[in-house]
Amino acid sequence: MDRSIAKLYLISIVLVLSACGASEKINTFTGSTMGTTYTVKTIGDDAASQQKIDDRLIQINQIFSTWDTQSELSVVNQQPVNEWIKVSNELFYVLKTAKEIYQQTQGYFDPGIGHLVDAWGFGANKTTQRPTQLQVQQALANSSMAYLTLRDGANKRVKKTRDIYIDLSAIAKGYGVDEIAKLFNTTNYLVEIGGEVRSGGSNKGKAWTVGVEHPHKATPIAITLKNQAIATSGNYRHYFIWQGKRYMHILNPHTGLPANSDLASVSVIHPQTMVADAYATAMMAMGSQRATVLAKQRGLSVILILNQQAHFKVIKINL
Repeated sequence: MDRSIAKLYLISIVLVLSACGASEKINTFTGSTMGTTYTVKTIGDDAASQQKIDDRLIQINQIFSTWDTQSELSVVNQQPVNEWIKVSNELFYVLKTAKEIYQQTQGYFDPGIGHLVDAWGFGANKTTQRPTQLQVQQALANSSMAYLTLRDGANKRVKKTRDIYIDLSAIAKGYGVDEIAKLFNTTNYLVEIGGEVRSGGSNKGKAWTVGVEHPHKATPIAITLKNQAIATSGNYRHYFIWQGKRYMHILNPHTGLPANSDLASVSVIHPQTMVADAYATAMMAMGSQRATVLAKQRGLSVILILNQQAHFKVIKINL
């Protein structure tokens, strides 16, 4: 599913487990999905099954994948401009949420930049050459969620007012985590897809705990989740060098260029994984100053880790 490499596996799962009786069996399921891996743990849920999880993930991929030309999102991307397109409730819901977060972040979260993602070679169409300024400008002209109109109702529809290419990679994985969490008959679970994590309940009274990787320290930052999700976006592992300059694999939707951010990583804690996923991406693109303002405005719990120039300083907001 991932067309870009904006999200990195910067979360480690530190399970605080206690001795469980027969009635509190720990079920563990692992597999592959969306170009990454997943781990699911449930406590005392005999109805949970690998098949149930895999089947639901296949359904989600068939809606949101940008690698599958037959997915629902790919079909939308292939449709003409200025025509109403009927979409499923699931795709409409994620698009609506994405557009709301696009507006809340002043466009720093923008799934409408698929043409820019391709121009930089971060998508399905790889390139060994970085784009020219003209190519960036041309892609930027058709890259914004502002050019997507939504029509709610019994028959949900969308319309592109320019030939944009929608890439939901920075929110669909989080949506997948949220949907898998709905499958269980227990309130005690931990779901992780590609480092995006959602917890429910506890393990015999003890909290689920994850570790946010610090780029300069061996010990991760421990975070306790109480019916919450956490998503992390970062750049210190994955970057490229072009003409002697280092660039991150996260684009600034306003310039069409790799974001010039003072952040090494951002972790956002939220009740919904998909929302945490989107905000983390936006904050990486906008930098620590705007990210701090946004977190305070929206009441978000956030961990910002500044870059090497700032000695990897850790800033915690609402934690």
